[in-house]
Amino acid sequence: MKKKKIFLGSFAILAMCFTMKQVLAEEFYYQNDNGVILTENEYQYITDLYWNGYQKYLTESDYQLMKEMDIFNNEIKKSEVTDYPLTRGNIVTSHSRTSSLNASCSDTCLVTFVTVWNEIPSIKSYDVVGIRLNNTILSRVVNILETGSNYSKVYNEIQSSSDGFGVSILVPNTDNIRTTITMITTKNGTLYGSYQHTRRNITEATSKNYSIGQGGYGNVFYFSGPAVGVYDEAPGVDLIL
Repeated sequence: MKKKKIFLGSFAILAMCFTMKQVLAEEFYYQNDNGVILTENEYQYITDLYWNGYQKYLTESDYQLMKEMDIFNNEIKKSEVTDYPLTRGNIVTSHSRTSSLNASCSDTCLVTFVTVWNEIPSIKSYDVVGIRLNNTILSRVVNILETGSNYSKVYNEIQSSSDGFGVSILVPNTDNIRTTITMITTKNGTLYGSYQHTRRNITEATSKNYSIGQGGYGNVFYFSGPAVGVYDEAPGVDLIL
């Protein structure tokens, strides 16, 4: 009888250990160099909201913000555009970039604007990327990240107005280039995103000659002064929140 009790007790302990291992396996799917631990569901969700590989750049504060906003059970709203062939005289813009606006909304929205280069740009100077707001309120810009092969840079200096914001990005000399903006907005209205690529080498100061308004390049940017005629007039992308 005593031996039977010992056997049953050992079996219960083994079953408990197996269950704990299963739980840990579900909770621990990926860990980056910043110490952020993701479950498999969280990893896939971030891939859908951003792109596969963005998990590498997540900080603990980024992850805690996502948890506080309780985004991982929300449906992701998406809108995407790839630059189409566009002829102006002898100038042709090819399918060079893909831009997408993505949002996960609960009480507020965590929004990402991602632009991926589908080829290596020949001109590596100051591009401009930004967002126009319509009937929505920008709570904050969480971060702006430029990445590529063996390259990453965070941009903190934005040029803002009541209608939205823009930032000048120095195109890196690498491949697999992505520009990722993360922001928080209210749950209403429409967002317009635009990535404008310069057609020649310019200064950062020149790239900042713009205002934000309806009908501009990508439905976001109106360029002025020395920036007139510099950018490629790429189409923008919009998303109803």
